[in-house]
Amino acid sequence: MAIRNHIITLKKGEQVFEAGDEADCAYIVELGIVGLYSKHFKDSRIASLGRGELLGEMGVINNEARTVSAFAETDIELLVIDKEQITKRLQNSDPIIRGVMDLLLRRIRNLLNNDAYKGLVMDDENIVVTEGVHKIRFEKELFQAFDDNEIINVYQPIVNLKDGSIAGFEALSRWQHPEKGMVSPFEFITLAEESDFIIPMGLKIFDSACKQLTVFQQIRNKSNPLLPALFMSINVSAAQLKAKSFLDEIKKITKKYHIDPNDIKIEITESQVVDYKKVLTWIDECNAFGFKLSLDDFGTGYSGFLHLLELDFHTIKIDQAFIKSIDTKPKSMVILEVIADMAKRLDMTVIAEGIEDKNSADKLTQIGVDYGQGYYFFKPMKVEKLLTILR
Repeated sequence: MAIRNHIITLKKGEQVFEAGDEADCAYIVELGIVGLYSKHFKDSRIASLGRGELLGEMGVINNEARTVSAFAETDIELLVIDKEQITKRLQNSDPIIRGVMDLLLRRIRNLLNNDAYKGLVMDDENIVVTEGVHKIRFEKELFQAFDDNEIINVYQPIVNLKDGSIAGFEALSRWQHPEKGMVSPFEFITLAEESDFIIPMGLKIFDSACKQLTVFQQIRNKSNPLLPALFMSINVSAAQLKAKSFLDEIKKITKKYHIDPNDIKIEITESQVVDYKKVLTWIDECNAFGFKLSLDDFGTGYSGFLHLLELDFHTIKIDQAFIKSIDTKPKSMVILEVIADMAKRLDMTVIAEGIEDKNSADKLTQIGVDYGQGYYFFKPMKVEKLLTILR
C-alpha cells in the first residue's frame, strides 16, 4: 500500500479493511473497483464500487466497527476522508436529521445481519450521495491546496477620498484550482467554515496580511513619509468569532510583526452579528487590545442600526448595492447621506465599496464619506504590482 496526498494506492487482491476493524475513516474510490464482502460469507460479494462512490462511511457516522470487508478487485486509488469531515457535519445538523440517520443506520445493520437479505445488492458501507461525494472530494482538494500554498492573498487598495492617497488595503483570498480555474472565495471559504478548517486557514491569511502590511508600510515610509500609517482590513467569519483560540492567535501574529493593532481593521459582516453575548465579548477583547472593528456590508443585514447601538464598531463599510444605484435610485443618495452624517455623530469612519466611476466617487466625497474602494480606483492585485504602485 502506498500513500500520497491523502490518496491510498492498493494492488489487486489487497484488503482495504476487514469486518470488525475500527472505523477511523471513509473513502472515495478514485480509480478501480472495490469489492464488499459479508462478514458471515467471506466468499460472497455483496457489492462492487467504482469511481466516485463512497465506502466505509457508516461506521464512521456512529462509531461502530466495520460490518463488511473490502478488497481491491483491481488496482485501486482511494481518497481518504477524515472521520471529522463526516461527524462534524452530522453534529451540526438538526437533531431530527441526526435521529433519522441513527434510525436508518440501525435498520440497515439489522438487514445485513439477517441472512435472508444477504443476496441484496446493499451494504452498510455504500450510501452514495453524488453531491456529497463531490463536496467531500472538493474539501480534500482545498486541504491539499492549503498545504501546497496555492491559496494566496491579493490586496485591494482603499483610497482616502479627500486627497486620493492609498490609505490601506483589504486582504482577499484567492484559490487558483488546477482544473476549475479561479474558485470563488465565497465557495471555498464557506466550505472551510463547515469543517472548522477556517481556523487554520484564517490564521494563515491573517499572518500573510500582517507580514505584507509591514512591507507596504516600509515602502510608503520611503516614498511618502508624511502620510498616515497604512491599515489592513481582514475579514473574520462567524466560525472564527466563536473560537477563543483564534483571537489569541491573531494577537500573537500582530505582536510577531510589531504591528500597531490600530492599523488592523477586523471586518465582521453584518449578518454574522446574531448572538450579541458572544460577539460582544469578542469585540470588547479586540477593542481592549487595540484592533479596529469594521461592520461590513452595512445596510443589508438584519437590524443594522441595532448593531451600532449594542456593539462598539469604529468603521461602517457601506454595501456596494447602495453605491451602484446612486444614479438610478434617488433614495440611495438620501440613505448614504444619512449614514455618513450618523457616522460623524458617532465618531466613526465610513468606507464605501464598489465604486466604479468618478461621478460616484465625487458624490460620496461631497457627503463626507472617508474612504473609497472599488474598480474605479484599483482592482484586487497581487503583491508585486502593488509594490510598484507604492514606490
